[in-house]
Amino acid sequence: MLASLAVVSVVLRIWSVTGIVLDADESQHLHAAWLVGQGQVPYRDFWENHTPLLYYALAPLTRWLSDRPEIYAAGRTVMVLLTVGILVLLYRLGRRLGTDVAILAVVLLAVQWRFVAYTTQVRPDVPALFCWLLALLVLVRWREEGKATWLWIAGLALGVNAAFTPKAIYGAVGVTAFIVGVACVGRIGLRRTLGALWLVAAGTSAPLLALLEWLWLVGGTPALTGFAADIVVGNLHFPDLTKQPPASDEGWIIYFLGLLGLTLVIRRHGRRLVLSSIHGPLLLTAGGISAILLLPTTPAVYSYTWLPVLATASVYASIFLSAMLRWAAEQRARLIRLAPALLAVVVVGIPLIASGLNQRHHRYRAQVDRMALMLTYACPGEPVLDGTALAVFRPAAYRYQVLVRGLLSQIATGVIPAESIFEDLRRARAPVAYLDRRLYALGRPLEQFFATYYVPGPDGLLLAGARVSVTEDRTWGHTSVHMLASGRYDLTVTDGVTVTVDGARVDPGVVSLDRGDHAVAWHGPRGTISLEMAPCRQRSASPRTS
Repeated sequence: MLASLAVVSVVLRIWSVTGIVLDADESQHLHAAWLVGQGQVPYRDFWENHTPLLYYALAPLTRWLSDRPEIYAAGRTVMVLLTVGILVLLYRLGRRLGTDVAILAVVLLAVQWRFVAYTTQVRPDVPALFCWLLALLVLVRWREEGKATWLWIAGLALGVNAAFTPKAIYGAVGVTAFIVGVACVGRIGLRRTLGALWLVAAGTSAPLLALLEWLWLVGGTPALTGFAADIVVGNLHFPDLTKQPPASDEGWIIYFLGLLGLTLVIRRHGRRLVLSSIHGPLLLTAGGISAILLLPTTPAVYSYTWLPVLATASVYASIFLSAMLRWAAEQRARLIRLAPALLAVVVVGIPLIASGLNQRHHRYRAQVDRMALMLTYACPGEPVLDGTALAVFRPAAYRYQVLVRGLLSQIATGVIPAESIFEDLRRARAPVAYLDRRLYALGRPLEQFFATYYVPGPDGLLLAGARVSVTEDRTWGHTSVHMLASGRYDLTVTDGVTVTVDGARVDPGVVSLDRGDHAVAWHGPRGTISLEMAPCRQRSASPRTS
């Protein structure tokens, strides 16, 4: 039965690549990778609050699939392949407690909705989780063999983790808690403890120093200064104090069973479990991470931040289930023998069903179609005004690329002047925009900006242009409209209405206009006069007006 559920979970994972709604974080990461692929340097040329290894790793993919919406499916496929590695590492950890424990741990984790969702999405947290479990496996090897070299390798994995995400600091706290715990219980002495911590720190620093050296080579001192401002100072003072729980509703059972499994382990080992080659690394590191995430001052504690703890919980939940299955096998009563197996099926089946139900709202295709439409209206190099950076292959209309919650808080409190955002928008003169909830959060001034410079377009998009409603009884009139950007505009008018622009009569169709004010006059019945930015192909057919 578990094997069948495992097969279903694999099918669910494949389906999730094009079945899970796109998250703005994915657009942010893919957009940053595209910027890197275009030769821009993070922190110097654009704002970014993540360490950049994922962007350099995905940059070739964005060049290969340039201007193609398939970039999302391709990026997610890379994440799914990394997830296979994550489950292999978890299996190798669990196998030290028994093959049945390892299989159960993999299946339990693989069907959790939050694990399915966040390890399918394009996030640095996916390769970071791989590096974290690799570091745990290496720490286990250190406890098994006692070779100091393993500590340096564990630090190396932590350093690569930190090159993917600043949240790797939580894992570093967990590893420190583990080494100190071993020192306290095992009484290995201050000198050996400091030596162990030094080896981990030396391994961790190697990838980070290499990363900083690379930034200096490609971006000079401004890149390093920007790194310090965006990553170090920015994240220390990041105002996003979101606190999401470590599991979805159906996922709490894995933590409950994990506590039961931990109780069995404590009864067996007592306080000596700290010195266990497997339990010490798993428990003390997870405890250290949990302690940091539960602090009220820890910023941006989202569901995916708990993934390392969820992986550990799956191991201890499988310990409990495995013990129950073995106990039941020894019983003679048929009902007792079947009960734990049914429990295992329920524990796996309920999250599996929840994962399937969470994907029933198939908005992925609509989002990808909207991205393709944005690319149709914005020519290469032209910015798009969108708080989610859905148009991956076009510049953002402001420096921050994606309006994450922390930035919105800083704009609302005046840390980032709202005027600077609007100045960016006026300077960018984006031909196409999408008014999503993140942009709505900027308030009425942005709505007025859109009302002044944009008109409704297809699929919820806004196009640079102007619209005049002829509602008066008289058959003639005039007004002034302001074009945000120079280019070719589609002119549409109500039948029977004649229009002049700047004194010259124009027929419905494509009209070339400079940015700035234009006099529009009309003659005829009531109706509407609309000028909206033409798609890129039409504007590229002849030289643009400057």
